[in-house]
Amino acid sequence: MDFGNAMSTLASEDYVTDVALVMGGFAAPAAVKYGVEDKMGKDLPDEAYGLTVAAGGALYGGAGRKVAIGGGVHTLEALRTRFMEGN
Repeated sequence: MDFGNAMSTLASEDYVTDVALVMGGFAAPAAVKYGVEDKMGKDLPDEAYGLTVAAGGALYGGAGRKVAIGGGVHTLEALRTRFMEGN
């Protein structure tokens, strides 16, 4: 792959949109956590918020599947933190 093709892929609007959807899915559990813990007074593990976003994105389908990927990555990161760092 030459450099020009790689740069055109990175600059592609579709690629940027896909990355934004995945990153939004990764960040969305923080918003869900705020709503559940701060507004409703519940305390759930971080993995639950990632799973909520992943399930919602998967059920929505289409572009929501990319959001589901981000929610899944958040879940895996929360699990890694829990077991590797003891939180």
